[in-house]
Amino acid sequence: MFELTRIRVLTLVRTSRIAQMAVAIVIILFTAIGTIAYNAKTIDAHIDGETVRITTIFGTVGQALAHSNLKTYPEDIVTPSRETKITKGLAIEITRSVPVHLSVDEQNFVTRTPAKTVGDALADLSKRYGLQIKDVDEVNVPRTATVTDQMEIKVRRSIPVIVSADGKSENTYIAPRTVADALEKLGIVLGIKDKVSLPLDHMLAANEQVHVVRVAERIETVKSEVPFQVVTQPGDYPVGLPDKMVSRGSNGLQEQTVRLTFEDGKEVDREVLGQRVVVTPTNQVISRGAQTSISRGGNVINFKRAYVMKATAYCIPGGITATGAAVHWGIVAVDPSVISLGKDVYVEGYGEARALDTGGAIIGNRIDLYMNSEQAARAWGVRNIMVYVK
Repeated sequence: MFELTRIRVLTLVRTSRIAQMAVAIVIILFTAIGTIAYNAKTIDAHIDGETVRITTIFGTVGQALAHSNLKTYPEDIVTPSRETKITKGLAIEITRSVPVHLSVDEQNFVTRTPAKTVGDALADLSKRYGLQIKDVDEVNVPRTATVTDQMEIKVRRSIPVIVSADGKSENTYIAPRTVADALEKLGIVLGIKDKVSLPLDHMLAANEQVHVVRVAERIETVKSEVPFQVVTQPGDYPVGLPDKMVSRGSNGLQEQTVRLTFEDGKEVDREVLGQRVVVTPTNQVISRGAQTSISRGGNVINFKRAYVMKATAYCIPGGITATGAAVHWGIVAVDPSVISLGKDVYVEGYGEARALDTGGAIIGNRIDLYMNSEQAARAWGVRNIMVYVK
């Protein structure tokens, strides 16, 4: 029976075109299945904390993943790489990427990243898109924060600025903003009276300098001396003679309430709010010569000024004075810077005279009297006398 059936089938195959095609298909199918079964390999994929077994006939890890039921993205990290040839028993590690929204100033990106932290994500995306994001650029979340699904990461490019405050000058980077916002960002709190080198609403540009001057006020009580005044009163002695002390003066003491203003610790202004005298000063009283006339031998001699001078005497018969006058009794030599030549004078112990001569040794309060004889000159010697200039 079996032999009869086999003969009939062979006869059918030889005589029927359809039967021949069916047999060819079956042979091809069995050959393909055999080939697939022969070339099939199994790899273990570790993903999301689980191990998934993938059977594939493809030659590389990337091809195997692309034709597997696993949903992967080009941004996922595959270790070893997608180009790795598949070998028996190969195990791969897949680190999932997550979708994020990145904005850099005016540029927006909807993308994915396998990075775990924001800092690593920025490095990854900056390199991928050629953004040149720098470490000093501002980010809306900490760079150490963990990247989460659909996370929004906003980057503001920073510019260099110089900020000085509280005795420190700092070269820093900050995203463009007003001076007020920049100081707040840097944690610099302004006092009511503090000064800033730029207006608070000024928008900062690259390399600008912001200088904060700390202004402080302090109320203090300051003690200080009140200088005494010098009071003169007329004295009963000739004009020109040295003043005489009547009573000494003493300084007083006053207290002032003062508002002191400091800029960066240096005093720049002080305003007196009030004051009171604690000790009243005592005036110093001196007497000043007021006498302009004297009486000698029954005659009144009026003068403008008196001097105490060292007087000497000389005798040069036939001599000529510095003014060209012939020497004689009553001619005296003086220092012209003290007594002008030509002035009439009265010399105590000598009498009326006229200043018409000078001398090399007659300097300052000195006078040289002409005598009619050498004996008289020697007898005069050197003495201090009063000289009255008329």
